[in-house]
Amino acid sequence: MFRTHISNNFLKVDKFITAKTQWELDKKIKNQKDRWKVQEKKAREQIKFDKMKEKAISDTGAALNLINEYKSLLMSSLNEKHKINWKKLYSTDKFKGNKPLLNSFMEIVEVPKEEKFFEFFFSTKKKTRLGKEYEAAKKYNDALNEYIINREKFIQKQNQHNKSIDRFQKGYEDTIPAFVERYFFTIIEKSEYPKGFTKKYDIQYQADSKTLIIDFDMPHPEKIPNIIEYKFIQTRKEVTKKLMTKKEFNDYYEDVLYQITLKTVYECFASDYANTVEMIVFNGWVHGTDTSTGQDFHSCIMSLQVTSEEFLSLNLDKVIPIDCFRNLKGLNASSLFQLAPVRPILNIDRIDKRFVESKDVLAEINSIPNLADMPWEDFEHLVRGLFAKYFSSVGAEVKVTRTSRDGGIDAVAIDPDPIRGGKFIIQAKRYNHVVPVSAVRELYGVMPDEGAVKGILVTTSYYGKDSREFVKDKPLTLLDGSNLIQMFNDYGYNVRIELKNKAN
Repeated sequence: MFRTHISNNFLKVDKFITAKTQWELDKKIKNQKDRWKVQEKKAREQIKFDKMKEKAISDTGAALNLINEYKSLLMSSLNEKHKINWKKLYSTDKFKGNKPLLNSFMEIVEVPKEEKFFEFFFSTKKKTRLGKEYEAAKKYNDALNEYIINREKFIQKQNQHNKSIDRFQKGYEDTIPAFVERYFFTIIEKSEYPKGFTKKYDIQYQADSKTLIIDFDMPHPEKIPNIIEYKFIQTRKEVTKKLMTKKEFNDYYEDVLYQITLKTVYECFASDYANTVEMIVFNGWVHGTDTSTGQDFHSCIMSLQVTSEEFLSLNLDKVIPIDCFRNLKGLNASSLFQLAPVRPILNIDRIDKRFVESKDVLAEINSIPNLADMPWEDFEHLVRGLFAKYFSSVGAEVKVTRTSRDGGIDAVAIDPDPIRGGKFIIQAKRYNHVVPVSAVRELYGVMPDEGAVKGILVTTSYYGKDSREFVKDKPLTLLDGSNLIQMFNDYGYNVRIELKNKAN
């Protein structure tokens, strides 16, 4: 008799096969494995279908949860605190470098232990030990100096960051427009929305009327989730999607947009502990394509103006968003899902008539023999071009203002980052002599009017002791001729500055 044992690990079965001949045994083995193969295929398909069913159930739950998040945008916001916690913005990290130890370098260099008896008779041993100790001490001092330099750089950067947070807080509390705008940019940026929701918005603060204008890009209907069920169809062995009915989705879409409006207005008013805003104008915009013309459009479809006193008197946890919007005299042309445009109650106006088209002086910089002797208008455009390169790495935009010799601002940089960024004003001084401290004081004096978070004064010459003392602990940066040359060199430009030491 011939006998063998076979098994199928997937089915977790095994069997002893016996036969009178080897040929009969092989045939029985093949037949049994073929039967198991058929069973395994069916089992694997069933497992696959079971997984599809489980995934359909899981995906349905996730889809319904996502829809519920959209349906509860306003309610979830009412349960959160929205004021900025300034302390959380501070950098409190500890320097992570390890302070070097002399003993570790003694081990690395393999300094031998002092053996007075042998060193007395063999002077070379002492000489070798002292040489190794000197080598270890040198390596230790080099490492210690590097550690101290890196730690000081870290502390300096951390202090600068924390001081910028202090300036941010004070600027907001003093109702300086640029800082007020940054504050509410931060509020809206940290506002929580469901996964996949893209926020795009702009803000303008009008200090004279204490009005905050918010332009908010609303989601297009195609961007709002409307799948309410994933269903496994046994007969077709596939998963299908079940969507809301058109009527259900239209009502749901409109409700989401009204909630976004009330949520945004609420979070801004609720977070404004310094009472910088008395009125908010909210404009809801939407991007889309006109199917009749194929042209893209960006239209305002809803607009709301409301005072803090009126809005904060509402009991928002009990309102119906559409009724609340209408009660506040909000504007929309028809049903929101039709995306019909309306005229915003108040528009954001970012046009500064001082800005002019800049000249590309950088392209000709290598042919300029002396920066301190070039036309002063060209020097201002040159500085703008340099800072445009510098700020481009953080997505900031630099614009040049109309030329003037009255101490005005020569360029403005806008960094969109809500924490680090803001408005930077830049002034260029093509001098051949020391920059008077009055020029530094003038730049600092116009910062509040400009709503600037930082002032940068650039010159071909140098600054005196009074100027250096004045800028201490102030958001001012002084760049002298050597700093200017270094910045140009960093971008691959070779320039020269030769001062004539005479009044400009």
